[in-house]
Amino acid sequence: AARHPAKIREWVANIEKIHKNQSPAAETVAYRRPMPDIEALMQEWPPAVEHALRQARLPDASIDLDLTTFAKVVCNIMDIPVHGNVVESLHVLFTLYGEFKSNPHFAARMRDGY
Repeated sequence: AARHPAKIREWVANIEKIHKNQSPAAETVAYRRPMPDIEALMQEWPPAVEHALRQARLPDASIDLDLTTFAKVVCNIMDIPVHGNVVESLHVLFTLYGEFKSNPHFAARMRDGY
């Protein structure tokens, strides 16, 4: 990526065009097993849980786990079930991330250090 920044920017621009031209039906995903609603996952955790998470050392890239196991750990921390294949769970995780990132309330909290 560092050697070809123009190609990366072009790829990102192409993906943005695709997303702008997608119909709402293209955004619907049919999971094989039930997954939690994104709105439910976005609810605040009880203060005791938030406090514990601030105090705990969450797993990062230095943990000695293979990628699939690491993804399962992250999904479980976020209360996203993993049913066999982790791909659907990761889809929920990245959808949740996108919702948090685009939500003004949570963006303000991130700026304020929460």
